[in-house]
Amino acid sequence: MVALNEPDGASVSYERKGHARGLILGLTMAETMLLLVFCLLLVAGAIVTKKQAELQIALQKASRSEAEVLQLRQENQSLLAQVAELMEKSTGHKVPAEEWRKLVLAKKAVARIEEKGLTAEEAVRLAEATAVVRDNQLTPDDLRKLLSADKRALDAERKLAEAEKDLAQTTRQPRDLPPIINLSEAEGYSFEVSSAGLKPDFHAKLENVIAKQIAAIVAKYDVDVVEVIGHTDEQRLSRQSNMDYVFGRVLSGDEDVSKMEPGDNAGLGLARAISVVSVLKKIPELEHLNILPMSGGQLILPDDRLTNGVQSGDAPARRRIEIRVRKSKQKLADEGNQEDN
Repeated sequence: MVALNEPDGASVSYERKGHARGLILGLTMAETMLLLVFCLLLVAGAIVTKKQAELQIALQKASRSEAEVLQLRQENQSLLAQVAELMEKSTGHKVPAEEWRKLVLAKKAVARIEEKGLTAEEAVRLAEATAVVRDNQLTPDDLRKLLSADKRALDAERKLAEAEKDLAQTTRQPRDLPPIINLSEAEGYSFEVSSAGLKPDFHAKLENVIAKQIAAIVAKYDVDVVEVIGHTDEQRLSRQSNMDYVFGRVLSGDEDVSKMEPGDNAGLGLARAISVVSVLKKIPELEHLNILPMSGGQLILPDDRLTNGVQSGDAPARRRIEIRVRKSKQKLADEGNQEDN
């Protein structure tokens, strides 16, 4: 019986050993899985702990940031209060926060304007032009082109105005010219022979009739210069002249007219013109004028022609004083400026 059962007994024993090995292997794998899960839990716990620590740090930083922001706000409010107090003391009224904000923005805007090389006043003056540029969406190149074209147009307009002015001057009708006052010896306006001394009748007429005639012409033609030109005939003089030395003193009133001694007809004509000027300068109605003595000597005939030297001899009509009026260069310049304006 025992011998017969040995094979069966061996088979059971073998199966038991296999079962035991399987059980051990199964327990080992389960333990391994449990160990692995445990390790994973440890890692996950470590990660969670780290994240919680980081979160705590972040919350602390956020808390500090909020505290800092709150502190900055408080400081800002304190500064605004101080500024408002100062403004109230200096101006007598409080400045609202919104108004203060606008002031700060305005200051920043002024700083930006000045960075561009402009002043606030210039920016205000250019505001209208800036609005036009903005509305038309013009670029800097567009502006340069427009300015260049505008400059050319202005130059052309100025040249056209100058051309029209020149044309008007060339086509202008001759103006009414002031008359020339001719006082010849043939008509009773005479001097002492070969002298600049005025005869009494001539002197009296200069102070009355002739002075009034000159004043009327000056007023009518708005002139400020009177030219007194002395003319002679061709009778020669032969003596030493002292005109270079005394004519200035005679004009200033320091010497009498009789002190002048011309040595030729040019000097005689000038001496007689000086004699007339010395009388006219003392007349109140003429004292604002520039009265100039000049000499034509024997060179110019009564009909405004130059002598050819053959009209010699005693010629009372050639011995004369001519009085002409005109505007000074300064007066002409002033009138020209007024017309341009």
